[in-house]
Amino acid sequence: MKEQPKTLVYASSLFAWPCIQALFATEQLVGVITPDPQTMGSRQEPLRQLLTTLQANGIPFEVVCKQKLHLIPSHLPHFNADLALCLGFSHLLPQQVLNHYRLGIYNCHAAPLPAYGGRDPIYWQLRNQETHSALTWHAMTEQFDSGEILLQLPLSLGHQDTYASLVQRFAYLALNSLEQLFHLVTTNTVTLPAKVKAATSTSAVPELINLDFSALNATQIEALTRAHNGHYGRVLLNVKGMAVELIQASLADYPGYGTAAGTIVMISSTQGLVVNTQDGCIRLDIVACELGVMSAERLAQLIYLDAGEQLQRSPHPLQQQV
Repeated sequence: MKEQPKTLVYASSLFAWPCIQALFATEQLVGVITPDPQTMGSRQEPLRQLLTTLQANGIPFEVVCKQKLHLIPSHLPHFNADLALCLGFSHLLPQQVLNHYRLGIYNCHAAPLPAYGGRDPIYWQLRNQETHSALTWHAMTEQFDSGEILLQLPLSLGHQDTYASLVQRFAYLALNSLEQLFHLVTTNTVTLPAKVKAATSTSAVPELINLDFSALNATQIEALTRAHNGHYGRVLLNVKGMAVELIQASLADYPGYGTAAGTIVMISSTQGLVVNTQDGCIRLDIVACELGVMSAERLAQLIYLDAGEQLQRSPHPLQQQV
């Protein structure tokens, strides 16, 4: 008979929800531990969504601040488990926690480690226009994404994938891999590599990006918008002095006519709003501003934009220019 280990989940967002829901349904779930949302800054909204969902479904959880994580083994006896899964938890776990579980503690990382270690691997894989990725389960250590790899499952990245869509795809790949993971762990059939390469670490995702059409080509801008679509960062541009968020853009097979980067070369109901870039043209599909969320072509109608006008960087004071 297959062992169904009692499992504790560490999580910070709804990325963990498919696995939590499945473990709860099979009565394997002991509970969920989350960080304190008040310490999460701009990342507190995804955590609050998770907490609301847990409460609505009657799933036991504990909010533990970073300074008290070491007390989990001694102060939360009702959360004792055979093993623990980390599904997007925001903090490193201390050694007292890492050593506490009979069958170990394992992290789920949405990238083919050792590549794209660190925070927001989905974002950087989209920005870098990767076409192949993998879900990695690895043993946890006191360093991010550095433990031995137990399991890697490949995932192809499509040209229509956004940050939000990939979060969902990785979340359900994690769910579908649980049985295989538990089998490896409970039957002691894990074959660990003799030496694991150090993970290459990603940098932090900027909260605001000030789009400069002269600095990026059309393919890079399209990838940038997909990486931010569903993420809590924003891509901004200046349209007639108004800050406009670019939510979606697509490649446009249209001539730039030798115009400067950032010049609108076409506005029509069939072509949309087409802008020249450093190399190639980009169609601005969906935007958001003080007038609402709409197509870029509709915005052009409302504020009387015309071909030949220049789109500039947003003057927002907190932006990173790219």
